[in-house]
Amino acid sequence: MRKEQKMKILLAGYNVDYNLLRELKEESAFGQDITPETISAAYARISRSPKSVDALRQDARAEVEKARKSNRNIVFEMGHSSVAEHAVFNIDVIGVSRLLVEEIEKFRLCSYTEKSQRYVLFDKDFVVPDEIEQVGLTDLFVSTITMQNDFYHQLYEQLRPYVFERNKALAENPANKSMLEGWAKEDARYAIALATET
Repeated sequence: MRKEQKMKILLAGYNVDYNLLRELKEESAFGQDITPETISAAYARISRSPKSVDALRQDARAEVEKARKSNRNIVFEMGHSSVAEHAVFNIDVIGVSRLLVEEIEKFRLCSYTEKSQRYVLFDKDFVVPDEIEQVGLTDLFVSTITMQNDFYHQLYEQLRPYVFERNKALAENPANKSMLEGWAKEDARYAIALATET
């Protein structure tokens, strides 16, 4: 006999600010680890377990260390990295070079949001790599980057009126101002180095 199954759509988890979670744990008697690892551990088991996913999540929450071990085994030893995609972390990376941002963004298991060089006019902040300091080229590096940054701002100031003049129909609508300024910033950024802080 066919068993009628009611459809369930459950919110399994969502991003919550880490500091809020830490504060809540410190202010309460809640001793359990608050971690997204339990979600990925539950979803890792769904293909081979007769239990429902909400029951698997409950099991993982009850035994966090076991869930961690399971995740390590499944992701790193068995190579099923898609399981890790169920755990979501938001990480602020501040004061680093464009080069490092490009390197970080190569990895598949993440989504990225960074300061847009189209919408933000960058100031003169940049990163000096340790290697350049160690070989005694800091002064030359700083003067070169400073020249590039000065030229970037000069380019933007000259490109902005050019872009508005070239796109008169768009420029007539004040709602397009930010977009047109963004085009000028985007072209000006060709002059800035990968050492630019983002």
